[in-house]
Amino acid sequence: MDLNEIQEVIATRELSLDEPQGITRKVTVSIGKPEPFPDAEGCYCPFQILGIGSETVKYAAGIDAVQALQLVMVMIGATLQLYTKEIGGNLQWDGNSPGDFGFPISNPE
Repeated sequence: MDLNEIQEVIATRELSLDEPQGITRKVTVSIGKPEPFPDAEGCYCPFQILGIGSETVKYAAGIDAVQALQLVMVMIGATLQLYTKEIGGNLQWDGNSPGDFGFPISNPE
């Protein structure tokens, strides 16, 4: 399934990326309302990260809307962790310590 945009944004979070070159930029995570798949069972929850990475709309899928929402949080954390490793620098949320995205991450360093 290809998504071009999030139909209904239900939550956003802003983070700051301090790049090795001394530049700070804003990174915005938008989470869409979980929706049933149009042609299959289950639900998907779209998200988009602006300011880092490809900026394409992606989604997590679950058996129902709650599971899709739970899984999108994990997928966002993993995506932010990957982008941060690719670019370098420190990504953080709301003045917390570098590496604290406010989303679940696996194997934090």
